[in-house]
Amino acid sequence: MGVTDVAIRGLLERERELGRIDAALEAARGGRGAAVVIEADAGLGKSALMRAAAARAHETAVAVLAAHGTELETELPFGVVRQCLAGVVRKSADREELLTGAAALAVPVLVDAPAEGDGGSFGVLHGLYWLLANLAERGPLLLAIDDAHWADEPSLRFLAFLTRRVDSLPLVLLTATRPVEPDAADPSVLSDLLGDPATDVVTIRALSEPAVLEFLREHAGATVEVAFARACHLPAGAIRSC
Repeated sequence: MGVTDVAIRGLLERERELGRIDAALEAARGGRGAAVVIEADAGLGKSALMRAAAARAHETAVAVLAAHGTELETELPFGVVRQCLAGVVRKSADREELLTGAAALAVPVLVDAPAEGDGGSFGVLHGLYWLLANLAERGPLLLAIDDAHWADEPSLRFLAFLTRRVDSLPLVLLTATRPVEPDAADPSVLSDLLGDPATDVVTIRALSEPAVLEFLREHAGATVEVAFARACHLPAGAIRSC
């Protein structure tokens, strides 16, 4: 059993979503980037799809840079970006080459401590873009950001910046998020990302009743009655696809 088989085992009724991700990865391998957002409420399997996407990327020679937002780090400037890129820069034997040219503008947030106000700097966003461009010269990339609804605002600004330029790189920007809440502190950045015409928004649907029954029979380790599966299906999102 391959890595991909393990990663997608247990995923039910997600062929449509996986197909969209596969199409984006194929385009990146051909030199054309894409931005894909997986949008769904909690518990519907966003993270499972992210794991499957990473496994598919690994098996098709697409390098993966991953990060996830957390509630405790929403105030940490460029925290999500640093998760993806700081380690790559720090460990690279040719760091100077990676940070050559405009990419040097990313040094303040990846090598040094981010300064207050860096999140609004075009220079920093431009530098991060060119760092990714330098990395993508080595081969296609998957930039996978889970739980983007908890990402810090400067990181979200960069993701929006990258989305408008991603088609020029062999790179897939894959983001998983819950729908924007009306009472969010500043929903505008994430809303911009979701509303960008360049973004392919993949909305995950709740599992059907037959899929819930299959899931329960596979994981419960005992016979599950149809009536019980129907009762579990009623609260939307109660049964995960992961």
